[in-house]
Amino acid sequence: MNAVRTLTFALALAFAAQAPADYLPAPAAAEAALWASPMVMQARGEFAAQMFKSQGLQHGREEWTVGTDVAQRRIQTMPGDSRSEWGVALSRPLRLPARAAADRALAGALTAHAEANLGEALHESGRQLLALWFDWLGEASQELLWQAQRDLAEQQLATVNARIRLGEAPRAERVNAEAALAQVRLQQQQSATRAQQARSRLLAHYPALAVKADGGLPPPAPPAGSAEAYVEAVLEHNHELARARRQAEALQAEARQLGRRRGVDPSVGVFYKSEAGGDERVLGLSVGLTLPGAARRTDQQAAGQLSATAQEAAAQLEQRLRQEARADFETAVAQAADWQQAERAAQALEESARLAERAYGLGEGSLDQVLLTRRLALEGWVQARQAQVVALAADARLKLDAHQLWPLDVGADDAHAHP
Repeated sequence: MNAVRTLTFALALAFAAQAPADYLPAPAAAEAALWASPMVMQARGEFAAQMFKSQGLQHGREEWTVGTDVAQRRIQTMPGDSRSEWGVALSRPLRLPARAAADRALAGALTAHAEANLGEALHESGRQLLALWFDWLGEASQELLWQAQRDLAEQQLATVNARIRLGEAPRAERVNAEAALAQVRLQQQQSATRAQQARSRLLAHYPALAVKADGGLPPPAPPAGSAEAYVEAVLEHNHELARARRQAEALQAEARQLGRRRGVDPSVGVFYKSEAGGDERVLGLSVGLTLPGAARRTDQQAAGQLSATAQEAAAQLEQRLRQEARADFETAVAQAADWQQAERAAQALEESARLAERAYGLGEGSLDQVLLTRRLALEGWVQARQAQVVALAADARLKLDAHQLWPLDVGADDAHAHP
């Protein structure tokens, strides 16, 4: 029974001891994995496309127009005559300063919206990575737990066999011990399968990420600071809210641009004509005005309505994000407390199992009592490990949303710097 007690004590220490701080992916590896994810790569492509579109808006869409005409003039009066005539013209619409400024403002707003969309994609990819990572980490930790339990069950069977050889226990106890060992081996095998499946799902989304576990997890701690400070930190860096605000600003800039387009569109050009068979030559300047119609007014009204709607949606989104951030903080606090309670319960159940095994080793009690207390202790450790992983995941999510875990802020330089 000394070997059983040694393994039991080691199992308890494995849950209580602090682990290295590298149970999460390294920041550099996580950043590279996020930038290589399909979600972020698509957002990067959309950002690059929007950069080209914004450059087009800044340069303006007014272009030169070249025209020519060829004619044959016939003179019916006597003496009749027929003369060739031709002409060429070059013209271009003019972009007035106010319209040019509105176009540049719209270009900047659209670029900012695309940048915010890239940041949101990076943030969502980070959330997905955390979810898949802790899913695998939880299954991997359960597999290690069942391995330890298998060792305990094997030691228990060895103890029962030793007592049978000494005539201190009936042979029927061997059947119970072997059945308990078979159940633990089945659970360990199923746990290993679930861990492998979780690892495969993680690598399917982030194939370049190094996935390894040393079996140790740190004790979860309640989040530092106050809920109010956390809410403000989340809103300061929230990409979803930034994207909604940038969208409202882009629609507002589009409404202003369409308002500038409700004025007349001037164009200026030069022309040259050869008439009367080349006897007359004309060089002139042409000026034109395109008068706006009702469509421009309705386009501006539609953009204004969309802008107002987007602004209201951004305000409502801010309120929802405030409530969600506060709820996430309170949940993380509660889950850290849940783990502490589960840990205390598991330790108490482990002590009960230890005492039952000790009594059995001294010839007191029964094997059924030992197996029952060991099963209860195992259930306690399973719940404690699950609560531990859940609490650590909640803490990591808080840090991710507050931009304290991995670098998630992006800019134009960052979007082009990553491969």
